[in-house]
Amino acid sequence: MTENDGLRIGVVLPGREAVVTGGDYPRRIAALAARAEGMGYDSVWAGESPLARCRFDPLLLLAAAAARTERIALGTAVVLGVQHQPVRLAHATACLDQLAGGRLLLGLGIGFTSAACEAEFAALGVPYQGRVQRSVELIEACRLLWQSHGEPVNYEGAHVRLRDVAMEVAPHTKGGPPLWLAGAAAPALRRVGSLADGWFPTATGAQSYAEGWRAVESSRSRAGRPEGSVTPAMYVTVALGKDRPAAEADLECFVRGYYRQDLASIRRTQGVFGGTPEQVAGQLLRYADAGARHFALRLATPDLLPSSYERALTEVARRLVPLLRQGTPAPEPGGAQPCPHR
Repeated sequence: MTENDGLRIGVVLPGREAVVTGGDYPRRIAALAARAEGMGYDSVWAGESPLARCRFDPLLLLAAAAARTERIALGTAVVLGVQHQPVRLAHATACLDQLAGGRLLLGLGIGFTSAACEAEFAALGVPYQGRVQRSVELIEACRLLWQSHGEPVNYEGAHVRLRDVAMEVAPHTKGGPPLWLAGAAAPALRRVGSLADGWFPTATGAQSYAEGWRAVESSRSRAGRPEGSVTPAMYVTVALGKDRPAAEADLECFVRGYYRQDLASIRRTQGVFGGTPEQVAGQLLRYADAGARHFALRLATPDLLPSSYERALTEVARRLVPLLRQGTPAPEPGGAQPCPHR
C-alpha cells in the first residue's frame, strides 16, 4: 500500500483504566483528549459498560472532552444502545452533538455473549433476549426524533413505541450523528449495509475483515444506498515495544488488569497487536488494504497508570501513526520475522 489518503486514526480514552486505577485519573481524561488533538489524532473514543467491565459513562466523558477540544471527532466505542430508553438516548446524544459542534460519532453495539454481560442487563432491568430487533427499532426511533424539528412523531415497533413525542433539541449534525454499528456475523453485516453510517468491528483477521466489508457493501447496494454511505472502521488494541516479546508481555499485563483474563482468550474475539512500530504498522496496513479507513486504537499499557497511558499516547503518535499515514511501514530492524498472529 502507498500513501494512505483519507485514513483516519483515533485513540480510545482510558475510561476503564481510570476506574481500575482511581485517584485523580478520571479528572485527567479530558486533558488527555486535548493532548490527543494536539498530537494530530483524528478521533477519541469511549466505551460503555456500567457493570460487566465498568467504565466511565461514555457520553459524560465525551461531553468533558468536547469542552476541551475544537477539531477532533468524539466517538462512542460503543454505547450499548439497547440498555437505553430511546427518547433519553436520542435527547442525550443530540445534546452532546450540539456541545461538540457536530463532532459526535455514535458507535452502537448490543453487547457480547457472556454471563457477565447478561448479568449486567439483568441488573439494569433490561431484557437480554431480543436485543437485535430492539436495536433496529432504537435506531429508527432516534433518527425520527433527531429529524423531527420539535414536531410530534409516532413510531410503532414491537418493542419501541412513540406517541406524539416532540423533542425540541436537535443534533448539530443534520439528520443526527453518524451511526456506526459493531458486529461481524452475517446478519449484523446486512444491518450495517442497510441501516448504518459506519462498520465498527473488533476484527481478528484481515481476510475476514475483507470478506465482511464486501458483505456490507453488497447489503448497501441492495438497499439502494449510494457508494460511500458506510465508513469501514476497526477497533484494535496495540502495544509498541523494543521488540515483539516486550510488547507481548505488556499486552498480557494489560489484558489481565483490564479484563481479568488471559491474552489468548481476548485474541479469540478481538484484534490485538504488539511489536515494534514497523511490525504493528504492517499488521494494521493489512486491514487498510482490506478496506478499513478509520482505526480506533486502544493503547495497551502494563500497569493501567495515567503516566503509562501518556507515554503510549505520545509514542504511538510519534512512531506508529506516521507509518500508517504514509502507507508503507519502514523495514523492520534486524530482519524481524513476520508476526505469527497475522
